[in-house]
Amino acid sequence: MSENDRLLQLLREDEQQFMKALFQTYFALVCKSIYRLVPDMATAEDLAQEVFIKVWNRRGQLGEVYFKAYLHRAAVNMALDHIDKHKRRGGPPQEIGPAAEEQQATAPVVHLAETQTRIRQAVDALPEKCREVFVLSRYEEMSYKEIASAMQISIKTVENQMITALKKLRHSLREYLE
Repeated sequence: MSENDRLLQLLREDEQQFMKALFQTYFALVCKSIYRLVPDMATAEDLAQEVFIKVWNRRGQLGEVYFKAYLHRAAVNMALDHIDKHKRRGGPPQEIGPAAEEQQATAPVVHLAETQTRIRQAVDALPEKCREVFVLSRYEEMSYKEIASAMQISIKTVENQMITALKKLRHSLREYLE
């Protein structure tokens, strides 16, 4: 019996055991998915807990779901919502003074952060299905077969979506690839 089937059975038989097993199995994955977008571990863990609270509140509506993909999508959405709220509030206050000197000393780190932001933006700009296939393949390290099963599409569609995603990303990030 697969892990997903075991969780579905637990969901039908014992909701508390289901939640415990789901949390133990996927909490690290959810944190990792959020941390890629919100690089602060404490915030990532808080947001991951919120993901599991939402799952608990919606447990009666889950039906037949592939939990790994479902939780990944929920984690990404939670992180993007957090980023969006953070932007609307104006973000953290900018420091003035000695920190400016320190910033010059850490220029390579800033370039890395800019590059990561640019990559994140390029991935976010992909069409929805393309982005989802790309993230599951490259970030969650799922096989094309697993992605096809999770998204209920053919393996050939997964391959075509990846080809499209990679072409669009190469185009969007061409200045970094030269």
